[in-house]
Amino acid sequence: MRYAALLCLGVSALSGAIVDRLAIAIDQRVITEAQLDEEIRVTAFLNQEPIKHDADTRRNAADRLIQQELVRREIDLSRYPMPTQVEVDTLLADTKRQIGPDKFLSELTRYDLTEDIVREHLRFQLMMLRFIDFRFRPDIQVTEADVKQYYEGELVKWKVSHTGTPPSLEESRAAIEKAITNQRVDYAVSAWLEETRKQVRIIYLDKELQ
Repeated sequence: MRYAALLCLGVSALSGAIVDRLAIAIDQRVITEAQLDEEIRVTAFLNQEPIKHDADTRRNAADRLIQQELVRREIDLSRYPMPTQVEVDTLLADTKRQIGPDKFLSELTRYDLTEDIVREHLRFQLMMLRFIDFRFRPDIQVTEADVKQYYEGELVKWKVSHTGTPPSLEESRAAIEKAITNQRVDYAVSAWLEETRKQVRIIYLDKELQ
């Protein structure tokens, strides 16, 4: 009955109203087709790529939106610190510089977006990074053995494509520790998302997104 009620959210009682179809139900929350389309357009805009609506693009966008909803739930429960307006403005300014200040507004029009829509997506990107930094990064430990093993593996690859004296372990230590940490954070986030997905009921109302 609960999901029948959710389906009713997509039906307007007002004659002639434009209805936003539901795409995915996640427990009591829903993702609409309009949200899915916006996610596709914003991602294409930020990557400066053509907009695609093929099956793989739509499924990937749906998966990102599900992940975002799971992260939002965790953020709401645990009250992680949110990015400041200054941080969001800085990221937006960086985005404008990357796309080109003179080109930014015309690109918004081309992708059928507004600056406010892009700003909110960037805000969530910062929220996601903040969540990862507070939730997963502190638990990552990198040992001396880890550094040496990584260095030896990279040294073999370096000798294949370079000549001369390779950088020493000490010269490479900071970069190696960062690389190992990032790999393990990515693994921890993926494992958390996989486990969290098992704890919620996800219904694909748009079967093509499965």
